Amino acid sequence: MVMMYLVLVLCVGRALSMMVPLLDDIEPRVGETCGYDSCTQAEAGLLNVHIVPHTHDDVGWLKTVDQYYYGSRNNIQKAGVQYILDSVVKELWQDPKRRFIYVETAFFWKWWTRQSDDVRHKVHVLVRQGRLQMVGGAWSMNDEAASHYHSTIDQFTWGLGKLNETFGACGRPRVGWQIDPFGHSREFASLLAAMGYDGLFLGRIDYQDKRARLKAKNMEMVWRGDDNLGKPSDIFTGVLYNTYSPPPGFCFDVLCDDEPIIDDPDSPIFNVDQRIDKFLDYVTEQGKRYRTNNVLVTMGGDFTYQDAAMWYKNLDKLIQYTNLKAAKDGLDVKLFYSTPDCYLKAVRDANPSLPTKQDDFFPYASDPTAYWTGYFTSRPTTKYFEREGNNFLQMVKQLQVLTQLQEHNKFVLDELKSAMGVMQHHDAITGTEKQHVAHDYERMLDEAIEDASIIAKQAFNKVFQGDALKPPLLNYERCRFNESSCHVSENKKSFVVTVYNPLAWKVTEPVRIPVVEGNYAVFAPNGEEITSQLIDIPENVRNIPTRQSKATHEVVFLAYLMPLGFKSYYISNKDAKTKRDATYKNTNKRDGDYYINLNDYWKNIKTKPYIDIKNLEDGQLNTDVNLNKDTEKIPDSVNLKNNNDVLNQGKVSEELDVAMLKDKNDVISEDILQLEKIIREAKRNMEKMERENPRDNVSKKLNYLSLNDEEMRMLSDDPMVVSTFDDMFIENEYIKIRVDNATGQITQMIQQNSTLDLAVRMYYWTPCYGDNSNTSQRSSGAYIFRPNITIPFELKILHTQVKKGPIVSEIRITTPGNASSVLRLYSGLNFLEHDFVIGPISVDDNIGKEYVVRYETNIFNDGIFYTDSNGRQMLKRKLSERPQWNLTLEEPIPGNYYPVTNKFTIEDTESRLSVLTDRSQGGTSLVEGNIELMLHRRLLHDDAFGVGEALNEEANGVGLVVRGRHRLLKTNPDNTDELIAERKKVLELHYPPIIFVSDAENLEYKDWLTLTNMYSGVKNSLSTGLHLLTLEPWSGSTLLLRLENYLDKSVNSTIEIDLGTMFKSLKIVSFKETTLAANQFLSDHRKWSWKTDDEFSESFNKGYGFFDNVTKAKDDAEVVMDDGLKVRIKAKQIRTFIVVYEYLANVSGA
Repeated sequence: MVMMYLVLVLCVGRALSMMVPLLDDIEPRVGETCGYDSCTQAEAGLLNVHIVPHTHDDVGWLKTVDQYYYGSRNNIQKAGVQYILDSVVKELWQDPKRRFIYVETAFFWKWWTRQSDDVRHKVHVLVRQGRLQMVGGAWSMNDEAASHYHSTIDQFTWGLGKLNETFGACGRPRVGWQIDPFGHSREFASLLAAMGYDGLFLGRIDYQDKRARLKAKNMEMVWRGDDNLGKPSDIFTGVLYNTYSPPPGFCFDVLCDDEPIIDDPDSPIFNVDQRIDKFLDYVTEQGKRYRTNNVLVTMGGDFTYQDAAMWYKNLDKLIQYTNLKAAKDGLDVKLFYSTPDCYLKAVRDANPSLPTKQDDFFPYASDPTAYWTGYFTSRPTTKYFEREGNNFLQMVKQLQVLTQLQEHNKFVLDELKSAMGVMQHHDAITGTEKQHVAHDYERMLDEAIEDASIIAKQAFNKVFQGDALKPPLLNYERCRFNESSCHVSENKKSFVVTVYNPLAWKVTEPVRIPVVEGNYAVFAPNGEEITSQLIDIPENVRNIPTRQSKATHEVVFLAYLMPLGFKSYYISNKDAKTKRDATYKNTNKRDGDYYINLNDYWKNIKTKPYIDIKNLEDGQLNTDVNLNKDTEKIPDSVNLKNNNDVLNQGKVSEELDVAMLKDKNDVISEDILQLEKIIREAKRNMEKMERENPRDNVSKKLNYLSLNDEEMRMLSDDPMVVSTFDDMFIENEYIKIRVDNATGQITQMIQQNSTLDLAVRMYYWTPCYGDNSNTSQRSSGAYIFRPNITIPFELKILHTQVKKGPIVSEIRITTPGNASSVLRLYSGLNFLEHDFVIGPISVDDNIGKEYVVRYETNIFNDGIFYTDSNGRQMLKRKLSERPQWNLTLEEPIPGNYYPVTNKFTIEDTESRLSVLTDRSQGGTSLVEGNIELMLHRRLLHDDAFGVGEALNEEANGVGLVVRGRHRLLKTNPDNTDELIAERKKVLELHYPPIIFVSDAENLEYKDWLTLTNMYSGVKNSLSTGLHLLTLEPWSGSTLLLRLENYLDKSVNSTIEIDLGTMFKSLKIVSFKETTLAANQFLSDHRKWSWKTDDEFSESFNKGYGFFDNVTKAKDDAEVVMDDGLKVRIKAKQIRTFIVVYEYLANVSGA
């Protein structure tokens, strides 16, 4: 069989010259075969026992990646990957019958680059002859709950590319090997099918599911990965019999205590007969549970084969003596070395009819009290950092191409690809590693991002000045925006903010830059001063223990960003005295008391109110009102006296006479005059707006006003009654959020022609803890979520504040337990943002806590909710139910938790509420109309699944603080346009603009204006439904390009795009399509078909619960034909191209 090595086009990168293998090493010689052609033929009428030697090498878990590779810190775990590969190659070389599989390319590549030419030659021979086979082949064995589909595709592309460039077609994995992840996603199955894999093997599935499958001989199935894609997304899926371990008693490793096979008949401990009989009993029982005459027996485990000779000496004997006994006694059994590829081929040759599956394998439980749903949320800051890393990777890949940067940047780009590949590992992004390993993951990613930032700096410099290598005018610093800190902006009077949009369509994004209090002006690229707002940083953010910042405020403005491009904004502090507004605060809870004198009122409250003088800019009043539950008579005059010390702090003390302010010729009287002018204008506008738009009827486009009647009365000098705020609110053009002053809780989300009851409440679960000696003593831990209560503790609201301004209006809610929420509406944007800060979580009571938020609505979802699968498709869930087997649920709370990568949705016939997350989390809907998402966990006990540490994250000596955000979208479930817009919003949150801040004190505004301060890499925004998933440098004069149709077939048909006219600075000349991971030309791929017991339903979500009356799926008859460079992309399809291109001209701005 002749296999062409795709030297030029399909290699992921150009390795160092000494690393590039010769064609003679790659192509099979005469008589050599690899892949399926190298398999031992299974025999009809016999039980064919496929002995599969393997090792499972975690890319970090109890030890760091380097500690595992080099065998360091063996006091933690005796494991050294370099010794495994050294030992295995030596043993395989000695006997051509032996086989071995390897999975984790991150470790293999680290080992390969350190080998001599002689060792590499031997490995090439082993691969060419099918004796060493790669399975899986990604950079790591990725998690399937928290990993996003884009990160999964990238890390497979990176790992498979290394194998392809080194071994050619013989090194291409043909099966997926997901033996250790803690649950399996439907989208991952779809991705593997699109990558050209023929099969997928799983280790862990729910213990009840496995029991039912063993009984019904349903351990192997055809899994449909996506109903929109249909048959092309189908993949054979097999569940391994014993997870991935050897049969009990047959672990022949230095890490095991099992007896070897002793074949000296003169020895008193001769045990061949005993051992063979035991093994035959095991495989005979296993054979009863599968549909063909083939069984796969895994021989290996975690970091096994450090001394491969122990294994192969015993396995040789096991195979030899079992086959001799079978021949002698006429047993219908045959043992031989094999691989998952060869097992799959044997099953296919047997041509069984298989059951089908259309849902997924979440949640996973290993016993009645061990639901592996805690890791959906564990280490939330690590999960967020991984998402930032993916976004940064896409940006630098795009900029490297679009701005025609030098090829030597490849090395820092590869470093970031490697770090992101490691982060997808099922003990990395999951948060199920030891603490020092988590720190090492973060170190690795942070260094890779910092090194790769040179690409962004060169790209911006090239656009600004026309030359990437010119001395830069700006330094483009990364800031810790999640802590609202930025060294440059809070220390410089002038600075430049550069905002890059990695999406190929226009995006409007709020930008928040940390600063000290001042009077700031924001200038757009064209020199126009744009509307901005100065707002104070919430107290819980300022108090984050790790925060090292003197910023007290944020400058907020809206950036209208071009597709696949950036804009630069010049911001300066005007050095003028900051105008101020008035803030009334009161946390008292008295009912119905009236006071003749305001001083008497102050004497009777515990927390004294004050009037806070804050920013008044451009006629906009930014009010901060702590909701008042009282009704008081405020008299005409108030006898107070001036207190300059308090005034210097921006506050007016209790003793200040407000009436005096009009009589003094100072800054305060100027502020008051300005304030009165604004109040008069606001009253007139309010009266006009009330006539045109009654407040209860929120139109699609409201005339925004920052003051309501009550606030204006509070700020005037007229006698007034401060009544209960029954209808406090914030609003923008699309949404109005009402607040109940009696509770401080939001109550409604109002849009055009619809009102949704909505409350946002924080709770925490307290965990079970025990010694884990049996299921009833199971503790909640890094993997396991197991609360010891059935109703969580609610964190009651302490106080609520409302702030309003021209860009953003906020409701700030503080609760006990170091938890706070800011609910935001931005001008012109149709979502409600929830910015939350959790922590430090107190464990002073020696009790861990698991914090959740509940969005409580009046939607009648009837126990049905939807969670996304790796950020790409939505799956229907039903409370306390599983689609394919009868569920017995001893843990009804964690047993109803599911992974949420990007989105959680509930709906009824009238309303649909979706919560978009900024990182992966666990979620459920335990109560009718509620969405519950877990935000943070701090625990004091381990769950005994290997980590050996409690999930007790600390920073600066206290519990870790988490800050995150959700975006809430309310839509009409029957409105197609709104559903499409929602999908777009999911992508916009996952790929937010990336912000750099530069010192501009040596760059005058007029000089900045002469630079090219805006840029777009595409000629036009992509059509709705299309997403530019990948644009990255490939090999020679080629690029890797992926385009995704992100819409379902129910709302979208095929979309056409002309590749020849996409980009501004480059022209695509030709292309060739590949499988999803770009390691095989699509024209060379042949998909396997399988017989099934039943037909697939047209839509799992529609059919779930109505299986007796469900529409069956039909094969898609549409044939997509491209027209030259015009390509067509079907619903939910991702197409991957290696394109030949040429640059048209030098990079220029928009």
